[in-house]
Amino acid sequence: MAILRNLSSGRSIVLRPLHTFGRHPDSCRTVLQEADVSKLHAIVRWSGMRWEVADQSRNGTLLDNARLQPAHWHGLAEGSEIRFGASAAAVWTLVDASPPRTGLWPLGGEPVLRVLDIQENLLPHASAAESNVFQSEGRWWWDRMDQVQPLLDGHIVQAGGQRWEFVLCEDLGATQDVPRMPSAAALPAPLFDFDVSQDEEHVCLDIQLGGQSLSLGERIHHYTLLTLARQRLQDAGRDVPMASQGWLAIDALARMLGVDVPYLNIQLFRARRQVQNTLGAAGDTVSVVERRRGEVRFGDYAFRIRKGGRLEGERPGARP
Repeated sequence: MAILRNLSSGRSIVLRPLHTFGRHPDSCRTVLQEADVSKLHAIVRWSGMRWEVADQSRNGTLLDNARLQPAHWHGLAEGSEIRFGASAAAVWTLVDASPPRTGLWPLGGEPVLRVLDIQENLLPHASAAESNVFQSEGRWWWDRMDQVQPLLDGHIVQAGGQRWEFVLCEDLGATQDVPRMPSAAALPAPLFDFDVSQDEEHVCLDIQLGGQSLSLGERIHHYTLLTLARQRLQDAGRDVPMASQGWLAIDALARMLGVDVPYLNIQLFRARRQVQNTLGAAGDTVSVVERRRGEVRFGDYAFRIRKGGRLEGERPGARP
């Protein structure tokens, strides 16, 4: 997480593994407005061992008041001062020289990168989770409960009145191809198979997909999914219209489970993440939990519930 700070404005930026500076907004990560700055003025990179800078300009770049030889890499250290132009506004200091990290950079407030865990990053914080950022199949995703969308470098993430810039620092030449399942269009719809103990203390979940049985094991959030699946069965038995089946108010579901709403949201985020990780590429389009204002339900998928080894109920596939 390397940080450059402008000595004039106090603005701080997080360095990407390959970071360009100059006046051209389409080719430069950080745009500099000074008149003597070139369209592509300089490049800063992470070499794997240290940060380095190379001058690409007509008017020159200074490192610690020494003019750089153009198109040659020069090592940086914490405290290094880079001058991209003649004005005071063109002087930047490397205040953090640590390796690049993927994270969320706050837009306002304390300039501290929130380094991301690959499994779970509840926003704005765990006690009041509104969304989750996680990694699946080599990509980063933003789960806003009503929508899961892929994140690209520079995307803005919002939660709880706070905003962050997504900083992707994984293009270091060391990433490996991640094996992926066939695309969702080439796969049949999944069937969710719940196995519940007689005392309901244990809930195991498998996903049946194209002749494969994918085990998700036993997790606390499986009971949340089970409760939502049972609600769909109950509504179907009462001939509730398909579009209205299964919806439960968030606060009502929390009371049924004996938890508070923030904890319930965490369970829902974890359930969706686990399903997506298990299904790989096919999981990109599977919404195991659907959400609308103040309500949630089990997605429009087939499922089967066994309790104590006996069939309790099942829902056939509703998708073509």
